[in-house]
Amino acid sequence: MNCDYLQAEIIFWSCAGLSRDDAALAKPQAGPAAEMRFEPDGRFYAGRLSVPAAGTLVLEFTCPRPLRLWIGGELALDESLFWRLYEREIRSAVSIPCAAGETTLLVEAGPRSGWFEHIDQHCPSRNREKVRAELKRRLPDRLNLKAAVAPGTVGPAVALRFLPGQFLRDGVTRQLVSARPIPGFAQDAPSLDVWSPVEVPDAPLLLTSDVLPGVAEEVTSAEEREHGRRRFYVPVANVSDAPRPLRETGAPETRVEPVLEITRTLSLVVEGAKGKVTVDFPAFESLGRHAPAREFRKLPRPEFAALRNSLPEPVLPPRLAGLERLYWYTWEVLCNLVREPKPESGLPNLYVATAAQGFLNHQFVWDSSFTAMCTAYAWRAFPATATLDLLYSRQFDGGYLHREHDVRDGVPTAYEPDFSPNPPITSVAEWALAALTGDRLRLAKVYPLLAAQHRWLQMNRRLRDGTYWTTGLANGLDNSPSLGDGYPCLTAQMAHDAETLGRMARLLGFEQEASAWDAEHTAIGEALNAGLWSESMQIYSTSLPEGGHNPNKVVTAFWPLWAGVAPAERVEPLARHLMDPRSFWRHHPIPSLAADSPHFRPAGDYWLGSTWAPTNYAAIKGFARAGRRDVAFAAALRHIQCMSEVLDATGHIWENYCSEKSERGSCSGPDYCWSALGPIAMLFEIILGFEPDALNNTLRWAPPDEELAGIRRLALGPATVSVECRRGAGGVRSVQVSTDRQFTLEIELAGRRIRRECPCGDTQFEMR
Repeated sequence: MNCDYLQAEIIFWSCAGLSRDDAALAKPQAGPAAEMRFEPDGRFYAGRLSVPAAGTLVLEFTCPRPLRLWIGGELALDESLFWRLYEREIRSAVSIPCAAGETTLLVEAGPRSGWFEHIDQHCPSRNREKVRAELKRRLPDRLNLKAAVAPGTVGPAVALRFLPGQFLRDGVTRQLVSARPIPGFAQDAPSLDVWSPVEVPDAPLLLTSDVLPGVAEEVTSAEEREHGRRRFYVPVANVSDAPRPLRETGAPETRVEPVLEITRTLSLVVEGAKGKVTVDFPAFESLGRHAPAREFRKLPRPEFAALRNSLPEPVLPPRLAGLERLYWYTWEVLCNLVREPKPESGLPNLYVATAAQGFLNHQFVWDSSFTAMCTAYAWRAFPATATLDLLYSRQFDGGYLHREHDVRDGVPTAYEPDFSPNPPITSVAEWALAALTGDRLRLAKVYPLLAAQHRWLQMNRRLRDGTYWTTGLANGLDNSPSLGDGYPCLTAQMAHDAETLGRMARLLGFEQEASAWDAEHTAIGEALNAGLWSESMQIYSTSLPEGGHNPNKVVTAFWPLWAGVAPAERVEPLARHLMDPRSFWRHHPIPSLAADSPHFRPAGDYWLGSTWAPTNYAAIKGFARAGRRDVAFAAALRHIQCMSEVLDATGHIWENYCSEKSERGSCSGPDYCWSALGPIAMLFEIILGFEPDALNNTLRWAPPDEELAGIRRLALGPATVSVECRRGAGGVRSVQVSTDRQFTLEIELAGRRIRRECPCGDTQFEMR
């Protein structure tokens, strides 16, 4: 606060149990104090403000509760505190013209921000009590209020709320300030010149910080204006005046939640028609410091009708021809899910949204990563990297990438306490994309970001035995009974991440780093196999603090197969579990929780038995990698067939499915992004058997034992490839290839590997 201002004296007293009207008339009780502590049953608090001189009164607040404030009986501040904000406090300032003397204060406080009881019941965390205690210590339950007067000035009557939302334009970072004019403190008499209040123009209001270019940009919407709010974005950093990173990669986390911290306090000049005042302005940290895209850019929005003829087309055998409708409908869903945020949202570009209904404002890491593995197949015509770029633009200094962000302002959103990193599979998504594009430059851009994310998890989630811990919401399994210490899912995902980072490092010429990643992949695999394999159940399971393993069989038990860390002798026991009708081989395999668990619910009830596309994809890809393509093919085909049946019955693909019949899951939304995995990625990779490798100008193919199979218009790096195989009399297979650039085709058939250099044009050959 400006040192030329005169300090105003404030005292408060509690009015517990009183109504608002009675509290306004209450007299001071014993022991009034300038620091106002909230009481467990207190809602109203009265006070007195002694103003030393006429001018403009400036009040600056921090408060861990939603708050209303009346000054002299006029409402001056009315701020909610959304429970999903990790900041868990209001930071605000009020500017009002004032006269000398005493005036009354009345505060109404709402409940303190926290989390729901069912989070503690269903999604416990080994850090939960630490988080609870640290939040109380770091955010004392009190109102901090400073008051001063700018004597002889007539500043604007306005309440300001300082929020962490930011966006970058022309190298300048701008931060959100919400302004609410306070009509009760207006100096002018009511006007004779307007027909209706809607004709009254907004009072002049200019916000200026001490960071160039200084002047704030107003982007108030009609809806905000209707509700008496104005929205400004104030400069807080530029290319020559940017705060240093708050955290280093590989350092232990010092926060208890992913709060956006304040990097510095700036001066904000608040100017009206007749004068101005200065208030302290907290500048929050910026996200995505090293992201490939930070400033908003306009990308072409894909339209399905125009896109269809440029998409790869599956060539299906007659018995599977009915799956074609599901394939094309899925691409239509993905196109319809593309959203373009506002430039001031902080998001860099359009993106594939999570779902058509529900989660409309929430973008998740693993949902987006799995979806990118599908949209990669249309990388030339579809903005396949855009949603991944959105994720990187949200990465914290130090590498942490939160599970969920609000697309309206790009801010991490709270649902469970503690840090909630979704599975680290962005690297797998990038590798899948590179396998189709051949884009090494893209890998060079994202490799440091992916490595930093891995190091955060390594530093903050690894247990002494080398396995990794997570929580029910961090790993995405919400209400699953997969609770304990070390988790097979995150441990296997970290092994897979290390392996993928090693591949990237080697490709980029970082041989020493590649060797280190390879060694880490091996070490994590050894820890997983030593600590998370239940010999009695013959399956991977979460370890328990008191020893032993969680008795519930969960779908993530198969994730070590995809990570390439399950020993050969454990593949067969895992296959038996998958193919067991009493366990995972249900009408629609593979339920999230085995049917022989006492917690299994036939309707699904989210992660208590529903069948989910991402975990199915991980398990199926794992069996294919482990050499059990028969198991992978059977599971993938049944999954896609059930999806097709539900599409015919409902007209939608769903967030999850009932495992007991061809129906949507009991708690699921329609047209969900990651459900594209089955109709697109599984169809091409498992049912049709293709493995693109554009980085080496190669297409690998293990054609199914069908009379017809293939793909048309596959964008393989610079080449556009069509490959079809027909089985004729005597088992002779005829292969037809069409390409506009030379590439290598490797066909695996009956244990043999056939390699063909396919020149530009049409080629045909036979295989026996």
